[in-house]
Formats: sequence, structure tokens, C-alpha cells
Amino acid sequence: MKDEPVLTNKDHAAMDSFLEAALDDYKNGIISKDTAVNCLAHVMAALDLDNYSEAIQWFNNPKFLRDAEKL
Repeated sequence: MKDEPVLTNKDHAAMDSFLEAALDDYKNGIISKDTAVNCLAHVMAALDLDNYSEAIQWFNNPKFLRDAEKL
């Protein structure tokens, strides 16, 4: 489902936190480089496809990074 291509200030703050979590988890050896790259690419693709609800779900759930590492 395509949404309006708008990220709120709250979404931008969550995105910043998500990116920090990805970098910190990789730096601390919690997730692999491949997991970090794949997750970030997934979110970027969602934004490219105007699937903002998907991207925002990831922004608000940085635990998805650690869940993806387990796959």
C-alpha cells in the first residue's frame, strides 16, 4: 500500500534513532555487516516505493535489526 510521501518530525527522530541503533549494533558485534546492510537496504527500498508505513515500522522497532540477525 502506498502512503503519502511524508515523514513527520517524529518519524525523522525515529529514523535517526534507528540508524544509530544499526551502527551501534554493528560496532558492538551484535549484528553482522551483512545484516546491517540488508536491513538498511530494505528500509531504503520501502521509501523508494513510497511504502512509508513499512519504513516507519522499522524506524519505530530497531529490535527488527537483531531479529534479522537471527534469520
